[in-house]
Amino acid sequence: MGGKRKKRTKIVRAKPKLPKTFECPRCGKISITVEFEDKDSRSKMAEIRCGSCGLKTELEIPSIYDEANAYGRFIDLYLEGKLEIKEDGEHIVNEGNEDEGKGSELSSETN
Repeated sequence: MGGKRKKRTKIVRAKPKLPKTFECPRCGKISITVEFEDKDSRSKMAEIRCGSCGLKTELEIPSIYDEANAYGRFIDLYLEGKLEIKEDGEHIVNEGNEDEGKGSELSSETN
């Protein structure tokens, strides 16, 4: 007569994930990465580096901080001007394609 009642399906929502790369305050690109190095049980060193402009610094932070918290501390100190900023000489920023300019000059010379 009545039949079996259908079970209600539970909707599973994906948990939002924290970002792994952040916006650089100097060049404005999404290229800041945060890497950790354990110092002791209460604190660790966070190396914050921009892949585009070469901005680099190290911060000592509590061991419970994750990438987003370390980036927040970095931004606060950067905007206040209280950071020792190192230039990373390994990365060379090339804003434009130099071959494009040379190609257009060559084509105009041949005409």
